[in-house]
Amino acid sequence: MKPRTVFPLATALALATLTAPAFAQQACSPRYPPPTTVAAMFDMAAVTADTLDALPDVDVAIAARGGQDLSKYGLRHSHLAFLMRNDAGSWDVVHLLNRCKTDNSDLYREGLVNLVGESSITTDLRVGIPTPEVRAALKTLLAGTAPQARALHESRYSMLAYPGSSQYQNSNQWILEVTAAAMAQAAGETALADRDTALAWLKQKGYLPTRMHIGIGKRLGARFFADNVAVTDHPASERISGNYSVVTVESVFDFLHRSGALERELAIPHQTPVPATSSAPSPVQRQESAP
Repeated sequence: MKPRTVFPLATALALATLTAPAFAQQACSPRYPPPTTVAAMFDMAAVTADTLDALPDVDVAIAARGGQDLSKYGLRHSHLAFLMRNDAGSWDVVHLLNRCKTDNSDLYREGLVNLVGESSITTDLRVGIPTPEVRAALKTLLAGTAPQARALHESRYSMLAYPGSSQYQNSNQWILEVTAAAMAQAAGETALADRDTALAWLKQKGYLPTRMHIGIGKRLGARFFADNVAVTDHPASERISGNYSVVTVESVFDFLHRSGALERELAIPHQTPVPATSSAPSPVQRQESAP
């Protein structure tokens, strides 16, 4: 499998997440959040940085934002990312994104504003602080060109990627599998050098995905109209019943807590927009899906 590249984006707002109905097929187009929303995005990013800066010796964290509205499934957060302190002392976001609702993904390193996006006005940021051993391993895995982390990336994207197959991958799966590699490294175990090895390790350690029921109408719509949804990797029983196993924020945090990989968990409160004087809006590109 050809490694993918983690690379920076040019603008701070280019990949802010937008809330959209599950399976919606939307082209990339300019988006103009109200100035008050843009201000809230920057405020929440600043609060996040200040909160992390106040934690001694913490240079890696795992964060979950809102984004896709998954409330009908009892889920509050939809997208996971790594937060890493860079050499300049500020915080980078490293995560997998599915741009423009296509059937492929790539890895990105960008700023905190990009992560919180417009969900900053509706949803708290959930932040997990790994143990020192797991943090050290994550820092090694994600440093520089990050060859091992890139080896765990599959560019074929599906929002509903099956946790037991390496055919597709969603955003949360990549975070889970890289964290699994860090946990194995911290425990002195054999390196998880590819996705099949990582998936087998997670199964052995008791990772449990979320089961999401998706009705026949939505399944048919996704099949024919959404490039970023595929279910051919799921067992026939799940495709027939509509009860799909999916890697979600909640299932990842539950696994990390059960495994003792998290030292603590924090919540960064969402920001209430404050009315502002008229100013020119900033464009945000509608182009990312989560999970």
